[in-house]
Amino acid sequence: MRAKKIKAVALDADGVIFSGQVLIGEDGTRFQEKSRIDALGISLLRDIGVRIAVISGGSSIFLKTLAKQMNNMHSVQSGKWAPVSVLGGKKVLGKDKVLLGEQWLSEISVSWDECAYMGDDLSDYHILQKVGLAAAPAQAEEVIKSIAHYIAPRRGGDGAVRDLANLILTAKEVDITSLVIK
Repeated sequence: MRAKKIKAVALDADGVIFSGQVLIGEDGTRFQEKSRIDALGISLLRDIGVRIAVISGGSSIFLKTLAKQMNNMHSVQSGKWAPVSVLGGKKVLGKDKVLLGEQWLSEISVSWDECAYMGDDLSDYHILQKVGLAAAPAQAEEVIKSIAHYIAPRRGGDGAVRDLANLILTAKEVDITSLVIK
């Protein structure tokens, strides 16, 4: 099974970590929605040594805030977990994600076959074709679903990342209540 050999997981931001919906308050303040269970799924993967990256075409304050939260955790500060890598910026297009992914995987000594990526739209198409486990949230565009090895039952920003984490943990035969291999 593809999920058993995964050592690294890369995620798109909008439509995967975040729901893709932007709420704008009367004063112009913007909000994005994400799921706490997705964050726990990322933590479970990090706890068993799976490396995590976010590769995004956006450079929003939301992504920077999320990265700061994930990398200021005690488990990262103590050296138990590797930091989450945040790669990308405003002008990152589909093929740029492949280049960023290649660079990141080289830095952490992981092959494409040992990497999973979850994306939902055309900017994710090329990188999804490279990875060993291509994943998509439930609301992904049909062209993305057509090349995905795994389609999460839940939507991006609402449990899809946790679904992917559960798939990987189950394939590796990890008991999620103790994080011990069965």
